[in-house]
Amino acid sequence: MSLSLGDPESIGGYALVDRLGSGGMGIVYLGRSDSGRQVAVKVVHAPYAQDEEFRTRFRQEVAAARRVSGAFTAPVVDADPDAEQPWMATLYVPGRTLSDTVAKDGPLRGRELRVLALGLVEALRDIHRVGMVHRDLKPSNVLMAEDGPRVIDFGISYAVDNEALTMTGRLIGTPPFMSPEQFAAPREVTGASDVFSLGSVLVYAATGNRPFDGSSPYLTGYQVMYEAPDLSGVAEPLRSIAERCLDKTPAARPGLEELRRMVRELPDSDVPAGVSVVPVSPGPADSPEAHRRASRTHPFTPGPAADEGGTEAVGTRTGHGPRRRRVIIGIAAALAVTAVSVAAVRLGSHHDDASPSPGPKESAATVTLPPKHVQWDYQIGGAYPLAAGARVVSRDHDSEPAPGVYNICNINAFQAQKGEEHDWDSDLLLRDAKADVLYDKDWGEAILDIRTAAKRQRIAAKLNSWIDECAAKGYKAVEPDNYDVFTRFPKYLKAGQAEALMRLLSAHAHDKGLAIAQKNAAELLSDRASVGLDFAVAEECAEWNECGEFAEAYGDNVLVVEYTAKGMAKACTDWGGTLSIVRRDASVVPKGAGGYVHQTC
Repeated sequence: MSLSLGDPESIGGYALVDRLGSGGMGIVYLGRSDSGRQVAVKVVHAPYAQDEEFRTRFRQEVAAARRVSGAFTAPVVDADPDAEQPWMATLYVPGRTLSDTVAKDGPLRGRELRVLALGLVEALRDIHRVGMVHRDLKPSNVLMAEDGPRVIDFGISYAVDNEALTMTGRLIGTPPFMSPEQFAAPREVTGASDVFSLGSVLVYAATGNRPFDGSSPYLTGYQVMYEAPDLSGVAEPLRSIAERCLDKTPAARPGLEELRRMVRELPDSDVPAGVSVVPVSPGPADSPEAHRRASRTHPFTPGPAADEGGTEAVGTRTGHGPRRRRVIIGIAAALAVTAVSVAAVRLGSHHDDASPSPGPKESAATVTLPPKHVQWDYQIGGAYPLAAGARVVSRDHDSEPAPGVYNICNINAFQAQKGEEHDWDSDLLLRDAKADVLYDKDWGEAILDIRTAAKRQRIAAKLNSWIDECAAKGYKAVEPDNYDVFTRFPKYLKAGQAEALMRLLSAHAHDKGLAIAQKNAAELLSDRASVGLDFAVAEECAEWNECGEFAEAYGDNVLVVEYTAKGMAKACTDWGGTLSIVRRDASVVPKGAGGYVHQTC
C-alpha cells in the first residue's frame, strides 16, 4: 500500500517508504533506517495525540512491547511516546496477518496449523513470563512469517500487578476473541484470558469461522459469556484443545506448559477438515427404582436473599420451590458493559450463521402440545388416580402415564437425585475450588457440571435415555426440571450453558415425538424458540407475578402450580379463565399421604 497524500516522509529519523496498514487509532508504515534496516513504524492519529488518555495508553503499549522479547514477538527497536505525534518502531516482519492468510488461502492444515499453535503458545509464554497479559490476541494481530507466527500490537495489554487501562465508559477489545472475564471484570483478567483468546484464534485458523460470532458485538459478547463455542469443522485433537481453552472458567483452562504438550500432538501432515463427532453412547438403562423421586419438601420464604458467591439478588425467594427466581445483577451488568463497548471494538468480516450449540430442528415425528385451560394435576412426588375431569398430568419418569389423558414426563435434568450421585460419572458433578461437590442445600442434590460442550453431551446422553423411556411408555411431553439452576449457582454456571443442554434435550425429545416444557426460569423466556421449547410449567407464577410473562411467551399454553392459599387465590382471580391451574402441597405427596393438598379454581 503506497503512501498517501499528507503522509509524512519520515518519523524519528526513519524514512517512510510504504503503508502497511491503518486502524482507528493509528497508521503503520514500513520504515527504513539510514543503514537500510527495515522497521514497522506505528504512528498515533493526530487527533488522538491531543488526548492524554490515548497518550497514556500508547506509553503503556510501548512499555509492554519493550518488556517482551522472544522468537514469536516483534521486538521494539525505537519509540517516542512523548513526541507531538507519538510513534513506535518494531522490527519489520515480512508476511501477511493470519486473518488475511485465511481469507485468501483458506484454513490452515497439518504442519501450518501445528507451527502456528506452537508459536502462539511460545509467544504467550514470553509475554506472561514478564508479568504481562496481551488482552487482544486475534488473527489480525498475528503475522505469518516464514519461520513462524509473530504476535504484535500490545495496545491494550497491561502488567498483571497494575490496574488495567480502559477508556472512559468503554471496554477495549474485539468481542469474538475476548474472554468472558474481559466482559465481566476487565480489570481482573489474568493470563488465562489469553489462553481463551488463543482457543478462538486456533478455531478460526482451522475453519475460517469464529467460535463466537453473533450478528452484533452485543450478541457476540453474550455468546462468549454464556453459550458454547461453535466447533463445527474442528477435527480432533484440536477440538479437545479448543474446548479446554474455551472453558468459561479461567481456572479450568490449561496452563501454557500443559497447552504446549497438547498442541505438540497436532498432526504434522495435512488432514482433511471435517466435523469431529465425539461418540457418546448411553450407558445401560438403570432400573426405574434407581431414579425414583424421593419425597420433596418446598420451604418458601419470600423476600430478598443472597446468591451463591455473596451477590445480593433482587426480588428473590429463599428455599427451592423446585425453583428460586433470581434476577442476577451480574448478567445485566456484563451485558451493559458489552453494549457500551461497541464503539471501541473492531469486528472482522467473516460470519458463520451456525449456532454455537445444537439447536431445534425439524421434528422427525409429530409433536402434540397439551390442551389449554383445562383441569390438570401435578404428581411428580408420586402417582395416584386422577380426579374426574382432569385432562393433563405431570408425573415422574419412573411412573406409568395415566390412561386417557395428556401425560407429561418429569426428569431431573440439571441435578442428581438425592443420594444418587454415584449414578453419574464423578467429573460430571459440579465442584468448587477445593474439588468438593456442590449441592442444592434445600434438596441435598448434587449439581451437574454443564459448563463444557463435552460434558453436556455426556449428561444429555443419560437424560435422553430417560426421554426414550418416557416415549416408550406413551408420554406425550417431557418436563426437564431445574432449568433455572444457573440462578442458584451464578458463580459457576451461566444461562447459556443451561440453554445449550436444553437444546440437546429438545432436539432429542422432538425426534421422539415428544413436546418439551420450559420449567420456570422466566429469565430465559425470550430464548424459548431458539432453545426449542413448546409450552411451560410455571411454579408459583402468581405468587411472583410472572404468569403474564409465561402466558405471553407461550400463547396461554401454561400449566401453573401454586403451593400457597395466597398464590392460588391470586392465580384463580387473575388467570383462572385463561391458564391451567392447580394447587398442590409443597411435597407433592400422593393422595392419602399426610399433608396432601389438591385444589383447582
